[in-house]
Amino acid sequence: MNTIREYIEQMFKGVPVTEETVQLKADILGNLEDKYTALKESGASEHEAIVTVIAEFGDIDELLEEFGVSRVNEQVTKNYETMSESDLRQYIQAKGKMGWNIGLGVLACLTGVAGLLLFLAFQSVLSGALYIGLLFLVGFSVIGIGLFIIEGMKAGELERFSSPYIILPGDKEQFISEQKDYKRSFIFSIVAGVSLCIMSITPILVGALTAVLPILVGVAFSLLLIGVGIIFFTYSGNIWSAYESIKHNGKYVEVIEKETVKHKRNKKVDYVIDEIYWPIIVVIYFVFSFTQGTWAWSWIIFILAGALESTIKSLAGSWDKD
Repeated sequence: MNTIREYIEQMFKGVPVTEETVQLKADILGNLEDKYTALKESGASEHEAIVTVIAEFGDIDELLEEFGVSRVNEQVTKNYETMSESDLRQYIQAKGKMGWNIGLGVLACLTGVAGLLLFLAFQSVLSGALYIGLLFLVGFSVIGIGLFIIEGMKAGELERFSSPYIILPGDKEQFISEQKDYKRSFIFSIVAGVSLCIMSITPILVGALTAVLPILVGVAFSLLLIGVGIIFFTYSGNIWSAYESIKHNGKYVEVIEKETVKHKRNKKVDYVIDEIYWPIIVVIYFVFSFTQGTWAWSWIIFILAGALESTIKSLAGSWDKD
């Protein structure tokens, strides 16, 4: 049976990966397996059954012509990985889990700091509060850093999704549609995260302006609110970025080579902007502000630089079209 599957895989090398060809491949494999089973039940040996089934199969090129499908350069399918729907769903789940664990790691670190502050706030009535607080800080920091390390190691497994790959047209349309449906949840998560971060100032104000809450306790609660807000950002943001990655890196087999050239060019432009352009802007900002004493309004340079960045990317896009 494995021989038949391997034979079909070889026959379909160089065939464009579309919904029609995938279904055609599955139908052919199913028919051949049924014939193989029937021959085995009629008393034929395994070798005889395989030889007979393959001999009756004939030439796949004639069948492809009937469907109006032509082979692509076999080198294309060798150079680029083909991602199935299940591969992409596992990618989205992995990104979501990664975002969740990173958020928990941040919350754990902030919880450690918050615990230290809480014990310091009550050290006048609790002997050894400083040492207990330090143990609290170290313990939760170890948990947080451990989560960062684990997810950092797992991130390498997802690198293959950051480069162009072949995707079925129907799958790409489906994931784009799912992203549109997810947009409401994404916006809610961002709003919730921002709200929690803004609300985090409340305990500090209560501690600073009233006697209801010690200031250190207020800061501790503020850190916890910020930590929960960050979980909203990292979890929803990672899922959204996974959908964005599928939309931009998932290419149809017919155009993947052309799209990959454009992708690499855009990567170079992004590298120049991130590693050269913005550091220069930051240096100009500090030099100008220090020498001229214009801190009150020199931040406008970042707004102008942002507008110029959009212009540079637009020019790069027009060069691609040329």
